[in-house]
Amino acid sequence: MNLPSLKINKCPCCNAVNINIVNGAVHKNNFYSLKDYAIKFFFNCRKCKQELGLFFHNLNKTSKLVWLDYLKCEDEFYFSLNKLYDEKKKKSKREKTLKEINAINNKIYLNRVKLKIKVKIQNQGMLIRHIY
Repeated sequence: MNLPSLKINKCPCCNAVNINIVNGAVHKNNFYSLKDYAIKFFFNCRKCKQELGLFFHNLNKTSKLVWLDYLKCEDEFYFSLNKLYDEKKKKSKREKTLKEINAINNKIYLNRVKLKIKVKIQNQGMLIRHIY
């Protein structure tokens, strides 16, 4: 029987401190980039209201607090990136695959930047001032 434990975590989005009670329940992990981890707990940050997930690695006994929308940016390109990395190992059409890998990494980076800007605008209100 697993007893609930108290976890104190810092939000990766806004650096706010969150205190949560985690029970022993394990949720299904649908994220490909963290497939070795089990999801113990979902919650929303108390300050920025973003959905966070607490992941535990069974073998290493390590935990990660992950911003789920941020993880989804990488997860949608997971299979195409792995396929390109396998082609790169075969050393056939190496320059073409490197360009494709860089293009996908740039898309992931842009999606993450857009997500951060969107969250900042939602949390702080409009940043644009009217100039007369």
